[in-house]
Amino acid sequence: MDPNAPPPPFDDRGTEIAILSCVLHSISIPILFTRIWSRCRPVFRLGWDDWAIITAAVFDFVQWILVLIAVTHGLGRPSFYVPSSQIPTARLCLHFANHCSGWAICFAKLSIAYSLFRLRRESMPWRVFLLVMMALPVAIAITTCGFLFASCKPLSAVWNPKTPNSVCLSRSLMSKGILGVAALTVATDFILALLPLTFIKRIRRSVRERIIIAIIMGLGLVASAASICKIASVSSKLLTGDPLRDGVDVTFWGIMEIQLGIIAACVPCIKRLVEKGLVRMGLISRRCGPTFYHLENNHSSRARAKGSSRPHINQAEEPSLLNTGTATSTEDGGVTAGDSSIGLSGANAWDPAGRSDETCGRC
Repeated sequence: MDPNAPPPPFDDRGTEIAILSCVLHSISIPILFTRIWSRCRPVFRLGWDDWAIITAAVFDFVQWILVLIAVTHGLGRPSFYVPSSQIPTARLCLHFANHCSGWAICFAKLSIAYSLFRLRRESMPWRVFLLVMMALPVAIAITTCGFLFASCKPLSAVWNPKTPNSVCLSRSLMSKGILGVAALTVATDFILALLPLTFIKRIRRSVRERIIIAIIMGLGLVASAASICKIASVSSKLLTGDPLRDGVDVTFWGIMEIQLGIIAACVPCIKRLVEKGLVRMGLISRRCGPTFYHLENNHSSRARAKGSSRPHINQAEEPSLLNTGTATSTEDGGVTAGDSSIGLSGANAWDPAGRSDETCGRC
């Protein structure tokens, strides 16, 4: 900055980041713990998707701490008003927070992709496609880390520009690299968010209930919107020359993207609480009785007493609106849900009352 230039107006946006992160974590952490608690009771049955979302939460927590430390050392304020001794600490925390952000998003997507993978694991095209969708976030995270580590030589020049004999990539090249990675991130966000919507047409529910399910399963689209906003902030803010101000919008939308991704991955897995809440709000019906699950379980017990060949459905396999069970395809293209994935009750799932959606949907 020119020493003769007038000082910039004072503005502290670090408070915005601190408040936003605290509010979002106060929402996502209880949802995550509810998911883990539901998978540990009455039987401990954590799957790979659960461990992936736990890993994402660990990276997110580390990023959260680093961002808060950066805020206390000047992130969000013009560098003119920040003591020179604090600027390297803020930039150091911001640099490694970006690493944690990339891996948190990666593992959140791995959790969603593996949950979808178990829906139709007998379908080879589906399995190959989901394996590719699992590999892409990992490749993006590795590329992001490599790009950040290669931004300056020696690396300490990233947070201390006064490092002697340092060579750094130009800001325009950094901007293009970040935009390219962000574009791939948005693409994978959209694909993973829209994949569950392909099952909506086969769900035996009323139109209103299908809309509610689509909204719940499409929460990932909101995370995609946050990614798009992050791209816009990078393209318009990166070249200002003040790293403590440049990182505000990117950090803001990055936190938003991670938190929405974790919430989107966890909400379908706490199906019972979601169903109860939606029923109490009157947004969905109880499916012709107390619950669709109880009807099916009762009918299965009667059929078993009569020697029926229909399979018994245990409580752990509870078919429901947001069933998180392993799903299998029926002969006529339907999907029936099992115990621990992100699946939905299929359109050809056995109706205990033997009625169509038109008769049962009005109960």
